[in-house]
Amino acid sequence: MSKRKTLTAIKMTLFLGLVSCNSSATVAEESPQSRFLKSVISLGNDFLNVFTSFGDMVGGVLRFNSNTKKSDVGAYFKKVHDTVEGTKKSLEKIVADMKTEGNPNAEATDTAVKKLVSETLSKIIEGAKTASEAIGDASDPIGNVAVAAAGGGAGVAGTGVDSLVKGIKGIVDVVLKGVGNA
Repeated sequence: MSKRKTLTAIKMTLFLGLVSCNSSATVAEESPQSRFLKSVISLGNDFLNVFTSFGDMVGGVLRFNSNTKKSDVGAYFKKVHDTVEGTKKSLEKIVADMKTEGNPNAEATDTAVKKLVSETLSKIIEGAKTASEAIGDASDPIGNVAVAAAGGGAGVAGTGVDSLVKGIKGIVDVVLKGVGNA
């Protein structure tokens, strides 16, 4: 993953260098084209930062086994919640900045971001929150869910497994969007 980041950073630096090269004489006032290009570059950098951190979070955490503590799984879903919430806020800030700068693409970007937030990010945030709250911060291994179920008839439902399943299902439904349904 770090090679990808390095390569992306090099590409962005080269792009910025090419865009910022101005062979004409110094201009006292910025041209509309220059402002637009700076806005596009800023937007690209902001999106890169948002999705690089999101990709790191998703790529490096899912290493669960039967000995993983419930608190670790709960912390994972809390991290998913916090990261996606941060992504949502960053995207909304990008749109607000575009509107403040008078960017001509602000309305189209606003529409796309609102759609992404309502159809995807909000559902992931809610699913991660539900899963995190269902697990809590117990220190026993996640594999002990079966032991709790064997101990009594209501063991599974009493430990929040229904909420955990609901939270994870909410995330999976958003990510897969009907893949695998017969």
